[in-house]
Amino acid sequence: MINKVKNALKVKLENLYPNYNIYLEDKPISEIVKPALRIIVEEKTAYNQRDIINQNVQLDIASYLDDANKNEKYWDISDKLDEELGYLEIENTLIRIGERISEITEDTLHYRFSIQLKILKPKDAVDSIKGINKNVEFK
Repeated sequence: MINKVKNALKVKLENLYPNYNIYLEDKPISEIVKPALRIIVEEKTAYNQRDIINQNVQLDIASYLDDANKNEKYWDISDKLDEELGYLEIENTLIRIGERISEITEDTLHYRFSIQLKILKPKDAVDSIKGINKNVEFK
């Protein structure tokens, strides 16, 4: 599911910034051609709740510019992302984007946010787990 999130985000960014190069985190920074946006998964946590897997995914969109007024442009990018990234569409489902934080460090804008995913476990896996539980005897 994480790859679907990253790819949906990449498509959204390509539409918002057609003149920027959009990269996923597997692209080394040394190979990035500016202007660029790079999607990075910073952290993923998951826990099970009955037949649902709950995931919290923290992402970072790093912006790289070679411009004399880059700080001003970074804040423009941050404002535009605030306006356009309230939701992310994945497989005809809207996923709400949580708290968003922007900061500039080492000449790079980091636009960080989190999303919550709820994934239904496959029915076969749930049925087999239920079947295993029925056969357990407690003494």
